Amino acid sequence: MFRPVLEFLEAHDDYLISGHVNPDGDCLGTAVALYHFLESLGKKVQIVNADLRDPSFDFFDRHTPMKVHSPGLPLPQHSVHCLVDCHQLSRLGSVGEAARRLTGIERLVVDHHLGADQGDGDHLLWDIDAPSSGCLIYDLFRESGAPLPLPAAEGVFVSIVADTGWFKYSNTTDESLAIAADLVARGVEPHRIHRWLYQRNPAGMLAVRAQGLQRIEFSEGGRLAVCALDKEFMRKVEECAYNTDSFLDAMREVGSVEIVVLLKEKANGRVKLSLRGNDEQDVDRIAREFGGGGHRKAAGAERPGPLAAVREAVVAACRQQLGQGSPT
Repeated sequence: MFRPVLEFLEAHDDYLISGHVNPDGDCLGTAVALYHFLESLGKKVQIVNADLRDPSFDFFDRHTPMKVHSPGLPLPQHSVHCLVDCHQLSRLGSVGEAARRLTGIERLVVDHHLGADQGDGDHLLWDIDAPSSGCLIYDLFRESGAPLPLPAAEGVFVSIVADTGWFKYSNTTDESLAIAADLVARGVEPHRIHRWLYQRNPAGMLAVRAQGLQRIEFSEGGRLAVCALDKEFMRKVEECAYNTDSFLDAMREVGSVEIVVLLKEKANGRVKLSLRGNDEQDVDRIAREFGGGGHRKAAGAERPGPLAAVREAVVAACRQQLGQGSPT
């Protein structure tokens, strides 16, 4: 898997790296690690995403520049476009729309999600058993023999803790723990990364969290938990830079819950959908009904609004999977 990718990367000089809309820790960490791998090869490389990264990831700015694409404008000069933590141009927002207008560009997909072999990549670095997409870049460093610099190590570590939930999800394998241990030995400081990610919130976020938790609704005998956040609430979230994904973990703390749904209405009226499932539920199947995807236990999508209509459709799909088609 790695030798053909390494030969391909050696043969080109100008690279663009992009991740999916609303980039998370795995997406950003993978992009950072790949950026420094390509730099180690002497390549010209830029990271350009459709959406601004969450402020909690600003510590990456110490060593890795990232740009936000302006819709309607062309992409920077490149001969290879690397899609990280996703495999479809449609998941890249305005970056994907601009990419479709280009010809003669080769695409490399770096991903660990189901279906990446059926995506928009001409070349593929893919392993569905990898704990995170960033682990594939760790392996790329190892296979190439290139030294792993601290910025890349931080990127891989963030990708792992993001997708394993700080080593509490079922994809916490001996491989993920071994890689994390090696990254710590190379200088990564987990306590600092945890603080950067989660312990720099303003005092106002406590009120926002309380208001958000009050919006959680349970149905299907407590098996389904849904939290819908309208654009007015999301404006408050943005003002205090609060990461609403914490609501997913809060809903999963309830013992009866098998599927959790978080709906976030963006300023443009589109709705971001995040799904999590327990061992018995395949939420990737639900996400695919709405044009998204991910993993069996964690998946997402984005749909046009209004919020109420998306909520109704998603709840219906969840009810069908849970085997309780009648409304409560």
